[in-house]
Amino acid sequence: MVFTASLLCVVALAWILIRTRKPFPPRQLKVAKKAGDVEAAGDLFETAPIGYMEVDRDGIVRRVNRLECKLRGLEQSALRGVHCAELIPQIESARYREQMERKLEGDAALVVYQREYEHERGRKITVEIHEELLRNRDGAIIGLRMASIEVTDRKNSEDAAYQNAAELRALFQALPDLFLRLDKDETVLDAKGGQRSDSFLGTDRFLGRNLQDLLPSGTLTQVREAQERARKSSGMEKVEFAIEDRLGQQAYEMRLLPLNWDQWIAVVRNITALKASEQRLKDDAQELEQKNEELEKALSAARESTRLKSRFLANMSHEIRTPMNGVLGMTDFLLGTALDPEQQEYAESIKRSADSLLAVMNDILDLSRIEAGKLRLDHVDFSLPSSIAETSSMFALQARAKGLDFVSSIAPGLPEVAVGDPGRLRQVLTNLLGNAIKFTEQGEVGLQAEILSQTREEIQLRFTVWDSGIGIPLGEQERLFDTFTQVDESNTRKYGGTGLGLAISKELVELLGGEIGLESEPGSGSKFWFTCTFGKSTKPDIARTRPKAIAPLRPTLTSRVTAAKSQTGTAQRSPAPAQTTPLEASMRILLAEDNEINQRITLRLLQKLGLSADAVVNGREAVEALERRRYDLVLMDCQMPDMDGFEATAVIRSREAGSRHQTICALTANCMDGDRERCLAAGMDDYISKPVGLEKLREALDRWIPGVGGNRPALSS
Repeated sequence: MVFTASLLCVVALAWILIRTRKPFPPRQLKVAKKAGDVEAAGDLFETAPIGYMEVDRDGIVRRVNRLECKLRGLEQSALRGVHCAELIPQIESARYREQMERKLEGDAALVVYQREYEHERGRKITVEIHEELLRNRDGAIIGLRMASIEVTDRKNSEDAAYQNAAELRALFQALPDLFLRLDKDETVLDAKGGQRSDSFLGTDRFLGRNLQDLLPSGTLTQVREAQERARKSSGMEKVEFAIEDRLGQQAYEMRLLPLNWDQWIAVVRNITALKASEQRLKDDAQELEQKNEELEKALSAARESTRLKSRFLANMSHEIRTPMNGVLGMTDFLLGTALDPEQQEYAESIKRSADSLLAVMNDILDLSRIEAGKLRLDHVDFSLPSSIAETSSMFALQARAKGLDFVSSIAPGLPEVAVGDPGRLRQVLTNLLGNAIKFTEQGEVGLQAEILSQTREEIQLRFTVWDSGIGIPLGEQERLFDTFTQVDESNTRKYGGTGLGLAISKELVELLGGEIGLESEPGSGSKFWFTCTFGKSTKPDIARTRPKAIAPLRPTLTSRVTAAKSQTGTAQRSPAPAQTTPLEASMRILLAEDNEINQRITLRLLQKLGLSADAVVNGREAVEALERRRYDLVLMDCQMPDMDGFEATAVIRSREAGSRHQTICALTANCMDGDRERCLAAGMDDYISKPVGLEKLREALDRWIPGVGGNRPALSS
């Protein structure tokens, strides 16, 4: 304190001395030289314990003393003759120059401010700057003087104090407890923390009041007894009590700790939930023994339920597969007849849809057999190299069609004939290679087969399937082989599937005497591997038709007449042109549908109704299309990649802002209870469930487009 007071006195005296000194006009300068005044004044300016810098009317530095140079970490030669605005960071220079010009014109007030200077090795100091206008004998402004006082230590102390105070405030706000400081008579001197949601634990409720007025009858006696115990033990004691409020009875705990002879610290906490949990634990413990027997019965019932479920799935799959075979067969017959282009397109769509449904049914049937323990492996002689190569060849063609490299590596020395189930081996390879190609947009997909070990009777193989696709997050990898599990479960799913393929593959690999695993990182592709064991055949005369070796396939330039990549990377297809009608010329519909077949069907139905439509494959493209032109109606699918229908509708509604209302009709396969209400709540005007036929679509359009039929109803929210 003494040192600080002395320093302030010196600073004040020097400041007064410099303020009372006037610049020497040229004529007086000669007189001063004779008397030695200039030398004395110059010495005082140079040796002052304050940094000084003087600028002329143009803001150019004319005088600067040693301490100012030291504070700035610059030589006098680097300061003199330079505009003062060039001595500060460039980002502030223009504004500082403008302020300086206003001050030199007398149009701006002089203020005290702080500035930070950076020296060598990152050392920073803080100075406080005071300003004074310099005037001639006539009172005209001829410049400005700046006095700099280093306040680095003070600034650091203030920052540290502020940080400590902020941390304490944050700590009290984060804790649910109410902290009280009491005097010896139990009067609350200070209160911090507490919970706003708790009407009892409020600082305003306690501050300045006595505990006798706040606590239930008899509790203060317990508090004083706890204080006595705490004094004797020099430790913490607690008291529990209950308060009745609007939420019912609330339990509290007060912990008491002596601060000094006259004051106490009391920490009050709501322990209602804790008490309830303790009671629940007691109740649970009592029920646990009773439930053990019930759990045994439930476990037995669950096993029976699983068996019945597996049988049901198997039966249902069988019943569905029977008519599906008829559908596929008759579709093949139909495709073999002379069809016009429209019939050909319909038949091909049926075939693709039936194939996809049959694949799902196969997975469900396999799963039901596995769960029921009825899946059996074949043990037949087969050509191991041929089975691997044939599977590779099939997926090499698929990779080429997608523009991917396909690399196949089969280790030499594989026995020509092995004993096992070639169909199940191909099924696992098909699942893994199919996923690899599906989740890879560019780069390569590969298969490697190698020998791990072999004896005279058996051979153990390791297969590795790798890709350069999207990869799988580490947190999702453990559950990837679970039934019905998919990494992407959002409404904007880009890739289809049931989530059964990998689960079935895991079961098949274990039946083949091996194990399965993966290595993957998001954005860096995936590597799936599995092992299996086959027997060696004792029939060397088995037919050994082995295909030619497959060279790595490279992507080739192909003509894509049915699909073009949009900016989002999603295939966008254009419908065949339809005959124009007067209604079509004036009305325009936007269809947002990512499924190719559904998109074609809907566009064709609209054409039959004499309406023209534009098609996009996701919600983002729908929003962009509406920015380019106006549409009379938007048919919006709900589940699409990149941006789903609900998100797209929200964006469209947010951008309307009082402008023309865009009619949006949901076109979705969601037809459960509540789906219609969800679409309307999301801002859509109408709802059509799939599958959509001509009459259902006509009925919906009748409500919104004049001329198709009926009058257009009032807009709904």
